Amino acid sequence: MSSHFPHLLTEFNQVDSRGYTSNAKSIEFGPWHISFDVSCILPSMCSTKIVCERDDDQFCQFCIYSRELSIPHFPDMIFPKNILMLQHTNGAKIEFNPLDALKRVSVRTEAIEVSCAEEWLESRPGATKKKQPFDWTFSTDYKGTLSGNLTVQDSQETIDFELLKKKEQILFYHDLTLFEDELHDHGISKLSVKIRVMPTYWYVLLRYFLRVDDVLVRSFETRMFHLINTDYVLREFTAKEARAQDLNMPTSLMKDADDVIPHLPVKEKVTDKLVVNINN
Repeated sequence: MSSHFPHLLTEFNQVDSRGYTSNAKSIEFGPWHISFDVSCILPSMCSTKIVCERDDDQFCQFCIYSRELSIPHFPDMIFPKNILMLQHTNGAKIEFNPLDALKRVSVRTEAIEVSCAEEWLESRPGATKKKQPFDWTFSTDYKGTLSGNLTVQDSQETIDFELLKKKEQILFYHDLTLFEDELHDHGISKLSVKIRVMPTYWYVLLRYFLRVDDVLVRSFETRMFHLINTDYVLREFTAKEARAQDLNMPTSLMKDADDVIPHLPVKEKVTDKLVVNINN
Protein backbone atom coordinates (compact mmCIF):
# COMPACT_ATOMS: atom_id res chain seq x y z
CA MET A 1 0.00 0.00 0.00
CA SER A 2 1.34 3.44 -0.91
CA SER A 3 2.51 5.59 1.98
CA HIS A 4 1.27 8.78 0.33
CA PHE A 5 -2.17 9.65 -0.97
CA PRO A 6 -3.06 12.41 -3.43
CA HIS A 7 -4.74 15.35 -1.70
CA LEU A 8 -7.55 17.33 -3.32
CA LEU A 9 -8.39 20.71 -1.78
CA THR A 10 -11.72 22.40 -2.56
CA GLU A 11 -13.36 25.67 -1.49
CA PHE A 12 -16.88 26.97 -2.08
CA ASN A 13 -19.60 29.21 -0.66
CA GLN A 14 -23.06 27.85 0.04
CA VAL A 15 -26.43 29.13 1.29
CA ASP A 16 -28.67 26.79 3.29
CA SER A 17 -32.47 26.75 3.48
CA ARG A 18 -32.41 29.23 6.40
CA GLY A 19 -30.45 31.79 4.39
CA TYR A 20 -27.13 31.15 6.15
CA THR A 21 -24.13 31.77 3.94
CA SER A 22 -21.06 29.74 4.84
CA ASN A 23 -17.56 29.46 3.49
CA ALA A 24 -16.68 25.79 3.18
CA LYS A 25 -13.32 24.16 2.55
CA SER A 26 -12.43 20.51 2.27
CA ILE A 27 -9.58 18.14 1.54
CA GLU A 28 -9.32 14.46 0.66
CA PHE A 29 -6.83 12.57 2.83
CA GLY A 30 -6.85 8.97 1.67
CA PRO A 31 -10.23 7.52 2.72
CA TRP A 32 -11.01 10.61 4.81
CA HIS A 33 -13.01 13.59 3.57
CA ILE A 34 -12.18 16.50 5.90
CA SER A 35 -14.25 19.68 5.73
CA PHE A 36 -15.24 22.73 7.72
CA ASP A 37 -17.83 25.49 7.39
CA VAL A 38 -17.45 29.06 8.63
CA SER A 39 -20.48 31.29 9.05
CA CYS A 40 -22.06 34.06 11.13
CA ILE A 41 -23.18 34.39 14.76
CA LEU A 42 -26.46 32.92 15.99
CA PRO A 43 -29.19 35.63 16.07
CA SER A 44 -30.45 36.70 19.49
CA MET A 45 -34.08 36.03 18.56
CA CYS A 46 -36.24 34.12 16.14
CA SER A 47 -35.66 35.31 12.59
CA THR A 48 -38.66 33.64 10.93
CA LYS A 49 -41.40 33.65 13.57
CA ILE A 50 -44.23 32.80 11.19
CA VAL A 51 -42.37 29.77 9.85
CA CYS A 52 -41.19 28.57 13.27
CA GLU A 53 -44.71 28.79 14.75
CA ARG A 54 -46.08 26.36 12.13
CA ASP A 55 -44.65 23.44 14.12
CA ASP A 56 -43.62 21.57 10.97
CA ASP A 57 -39.98 21.04 11.96
CA GLN A 58 -38.87 23.98 9.82
CA PHE A 59 -37.15 26.11 12.44
CA CYS A 60 -34.63 28.93 12.31
CA GLN A 61 -31.25 28.38 13.96
CA PHE A 62 -32.26 30.31 17.09
CA CYS A 63 -35.38 28.18 17.59
CA ILE A 64 -33.41 24.98 16.97
CA TYR A 65 -31.03 25.94 19.78
CA SER A 66 -33.90 27.00 22.05
CA ARG A 67 -35.67 23.67 21.55
CA GLU A 68 -32.58 21.47 21.82
CA LEU A 69 -30.84 23.09 24.81
CA SER A 70 -31.95 23.07 28.45
CA ILE A 71 -29.82 26.01 29.57
CA PRO A 72 -31.84 29.22 30.09
CA HIS A 73 -29.26 31.48 28.41
CA PHE A 74 -26.79 31.12 25.57
CA PRO A 75 -23.20 32.34 25.27
CA ASP A 76 -22.78 35.82 23.77
CA MET A 77 -21.47 34.37 20.53
CA ILE A 78 -22.46 31.02 19.07
CA PHE A 79 -21.45 30.11 15.55
CA PRO A 80 -24.03 27.43 14.67
CA LYS A 81 -22.64 26.69 11.23
CA ASN A 82 -19.00 26.53 12.32
CA ILE A 83 -18.62 22.78 11.98
CA LEU A 84 -15.59 20.56 11.46
CA MET A 85 -16.33 17.15 9.96
CA LEU A 86 -14.12 14.16 9.19
CA GLN A 87 -15.85 11.43 7.18
CA HIS A 88 -14.40 8.04 6.26
CA THR A 89 -15.46 6.24 3.09
CA ASN A 90 -16.83 3.37 5.23
CA GLY A 91 -19.40 5.71 6.86
CA ALA A 92 -17.52 6.57 10.05
CA LYS A 93 -17.89 10.24 10.99
CA ILE A 94 -16.28 12.55 13.55
CA GLU A 95 -17.89 15.95 13.92
CA PHE A 96 -17.35 19.03 16.08
CA ASN A 97 -20.28 21.44 16.40
CA PRO A 98 -21.44 23.99 19.00
CA LEU A 99 -24.93 22.55 19.56
CA ASP A 100 -23.72 19.15 20.76
CA ALA A 101 -21.04 20.89 22.85
CA LEU A 102 -23.61 23.07 24.64
CA LYS A 103 -25.75 20.03 25.38
CA ARG A 104 -22.95 19.01 27.76
CA VAL A 105 -23.32 22.18 29.87
CA SER A 106 -24.77 21.36 33.28
CA VAL A 107 -28.18 22.73 34.21
CA ARG A 108 -27.62 21.91 37.88
CA THR A 109 -24.10 23.17 38.63
CA GLU A 110 -23.84 26.01 41.10
CA ALA A 111 -22.03 29.12 39.88
CA ILE A 112 -18.31 29.37 40.59
CA GLU A 113 -18.55 32.89 41.97
CA VAL A 114 -22.02 33.93 43.10
CA SER A 115 -21.52 37.70 42.78
CA CYS A 116 -20.15 37.35 39.25
CA ALA A 117 -22.92 34.95 38.29
CA GLU A 118 -25.65 37.29 39.51
CA GLU A 119 -24.16 40.21 37.59
CA TRP A 120 -23.87 38.04 34.49
CA LEU A 121 -27.52 36.97 34.77
CA GLU A 122 -28.70 40.52 35.32
CA SER A 123 -27.07 41.51 32.04
CA ARG A 124 -29.34 39.06 30.17
CA PRO A 125 -32.85 40.15 29.15
CA GLY A 126 -35.46 38.30 31.20
CA ALA A 127 -32.87 36.86 33.53
CA THR A 128 -34.76 37.97 36.65
CA LYS A 129 -37.71 35.87 35.53
CA LYS A 130 -35.56 32.76 35.23
CA LYS A 131 -33.81 31.70 38.39
CA GLN A 132 -33.00 28.26 37.01
CA PRO A 133 -29.53 27.32 38.23
CA PHE A 134 -27.05 26.31 35.56
CA ASP A 135 -23.36 26.54 34.82
CA TRP A 136 -23.12 30.16 33.67
CA THR A 137 -19.51 29.53 32.57
CA PHE A 138 -20.75 27.10 29.88
CA SER A 139 -18.12 24.53 30.86
CA THR A 140 -18.35 21.53 28.55
CA ASP A 141 -16.36 18.30 28.44
CA TYR A 142 -17.51 17.70 24.85
CA LYS A 143 -15.12 15.40 23.00
CA GLY A 144 -16.70 15.47 19.56
CA THR A 145 -19.69 13.70 18.01
CA LEU A 146 -19.06 10.16 16.75
CA SER A 147 -21.28 8.19 14.39
CA GLY A 148 -21.13 5.41 11.82
CA ASN A 149 -18.63 2.57 11.76
CA LEU A 150 -16.45 3.57 14.70
CA THR A 151 -15.60 1.53 17.79
CA VAL A 152 -14.18 3.21 20.89
CA GLN A 153 -11.52 1.12 22.66
CA ASP A 154 -9.35 1.74 25.69
CA SER A 155 -5.76 2.32 24.68
CA GLN A 156 -2.37 2.91 26.24
CA GLU A 157 -0.98 4.22 22.96
CA THR A 158 -0.36 7.94 23.08
CA ILE A 159 0.01 10.65 20.45
CA ASP A 160 3.55 11.09 19.17
CA PHE A 161 4.10 14.78 19.92
CA GLU A 162 7.64 14.63 18.59
CA LEU A 163 6.17 13.83 15.18
CA LEU A 164 3.88 16.84 15.50
CA LYS A 165 6.91 19.07 16.05
CA LYS A 166 8.61 18.02 12.82
CA LYS A 167 8.52 20.57 10.04
CA GLU A 168 6.35 19.34 7.20
CA GLN A 169 4.19 20.98 4.60
CA ILE A 170 0.81 22.03 5.99
CA LEU A 171 -1.78 20.89 3.47
CA PHE A 172 -4.87 22.11 5.31
CA TYR A 173 -5.40 24.21 8.44
CA HIS A 174 -8.11 26.16 10.21
CA ASP A 175 -9.04 27.40 13.68
CA LEU A 176 -12.81 27.47 14.25
CA THR A 177 -14.52 29.23 17.16
CA LEU A 178 -17.66 27.31 18.16
CA PHE A 179 -18.82 29.63 20.95
CA GLU A 180 -17.47 32.40 23.16
CA ASP A 181 -18.67 34.46 26.14
CA GLU A 182 -16.82 37.18 28.07
CA LEU A 183 -18.77 36.43 31.27
CA HIS A 184 -19.88 40.07 31.53
CA ASP A 185 -16.26 41.26 31.58
CA HIS A 186 -15.33 38.78 34.32
CA GLY A 187 -13.21 36.57 32.08
CA ILE A 188 -13.65 34.32 29.08
CA SER A 189 -15.38 31.08 28.19
CA LYS A 190 -14.48 29.77 24.74
CA LEU A 191 -14.71 26.57 22.75
CA SER A 192 -12.63 26.24 19.60
CA VAL A 193 -11.36 23.48 17.35
CA LYS A 194 -8.25 23.38 15.15
CA ILE A 195 -7.55 21.03 12.28
CA ARG A 196 -4.15 20.45 10.71
CA VAL A 197 -3.53 18.09 7.82
CA MET A 198 0.04 17.14 6.96
CA PRO A 199 1.35 14.74 4.28
CA THR A 200 1.46 11.80 6.72
CA TYR A 201 -1.22 12.57 9.33
CA TRP A 202 -4.09 14.75 10.46
CA TYR A 203 -4.42 16.29 13.90
CA VAL A 204 -7.33 17.94 15.73
CA LEU A 205 -7.30 19.99 18.93
CA LEU A 206 -10.67 20.77 20.54
CA ARG A 207 -10.19 23.20 23.40
CA TYR A 208 -12.57 24.59 25.99
CA PHE A 209 -10.90 27.40 27.94
CA LEU A 210 -12.35 29.17 30.98
CA ARG A 211 -10.92 32.07 32.91
CA VAL A 212 -12.92 33.68 35.70
CA ASP A 213 -10.77 36.67 36.62
CA ASP A 214 -9.00 36.29 39.98
CA VAL A 215 -11.01 33.12 40.70
CA LEU A 216 -10.36 30.13 38.43
CA VAL A 217 -8.73 28.85 35.23
CA ARG A 218 -9.95 25.64 33.58
CA SER A 219 -9.36 23.77 30.35
CA PHE A 220 -10.81 20.69 28.68
CA GLU A 221 -8.76 19.58 25.69
CA THR A 222 -9.46 16.73 23.28
CA ARG A 223 -6.75 15.79 20.82
CA MET A 224 -7.24 13.43 17.90
CA PHE A 225 -4.45 12.03 15.77
CA HIS A 226 -4.60 9.82 12.69
CA LEU A 227 -1.46 8.48 11.01
CA ILE A 228 -1.57 7.61 7.34
CA ASN A 229 -2.13 3.91 6.50
CA THR A 230 -3.67 3.11 9.90
CA ASP A 231 -7.29 2.19 10.64
CA TYR A 232 -7.72 4.10 13.88
CA VAL A 233 -7.67 7.55 15.47
CA LEU A 234 -5.96 8.19 18.80
CA ARG A 235 -7.97 10.39 21.16
CA GLU A 236 -6.64 12.04 24.31
CA PHE A 237 -8.85 14.01 26.70
CA THR A 238 -7.22 16.16 29.37
CA ALA A 239 -8.95 18.20 32.07
CA LYS A 240 -6.96 20.86 33.94
CA GLU A 241 -7.96 23.37 36.59
CA ALA A 242 -6.50 25.68 39.24
CA ARG A 243 -7.57 28.53 41.44
CA ALA A 244 -6.05 31.80 40.34
CA GLN A 245 -4.42 32.30 43.74
CA ASP A 246 -2.60 28.97 43.41
CA LEU A 247 -0.96 29.88 40.10
CA ASN A 248 2.48 31.39 40.54
CA MET A 249 2.24 33.68 37.55
CA PRO A 250 1.15 37.23 36.72
CA THR A 251 -2.54 37.78 36.05
CA SER A 252 -1.64 39.14 32.62
CA LEU A 253 -0.32 35.71 31.57
CA MET A 254 -3.59 34.03 32.55
CA LYS A 255 -5.47 35.80 29.77
CA ASP A 256 -4.06 33.73 26.91
CA ALA A 257 -4.88 30.03 26.86
CA ASP A 258 -1.54 29.02 25.36
CA ASP A 259 0.32 30.82 28.17
CA VAL A 260 -1.60 29.51 31.16
CA ILE A 261 -2.77 25.99 30.25
CA PRO A 262 0.74 24.44 30.47
CA HIS A 263 0.88 25.60 34.11
CA LEU A 264 -2.44 24.05 35.16
CA PRO A 265 -2.43 20.79 37.12
CA VAL A 266 -4.01 17.79 35.40
CA LYS A 267 -7.27 16.66 37.02
CA GLU A 268 -8.16 13.92 34.55
CA LYS A 269 -6.63 12.27 31.49
CA VAL A 270 -8.24 9.61 29.32
CA THR A 271 -6.73 7.99 26.22
CA ASP A 272 -8.65 5.81 23.84
CA LYS A 273 -8.68 4.63 20.26
CA LEU A 274 -11.41 5.20 17.67
CA VAL A 275 -11.18 2.14 15.44
CA VAL A 276 -12.59 2.42 11.93
CA ASN A 277 -14.52 -0.73 11.09
CA ILE A 278 -13.33 -1.20 7.53
CA ASN A 279 -15.21 -4.45 6.85
CA ASN A 280 -18.64 -3.13 7.86
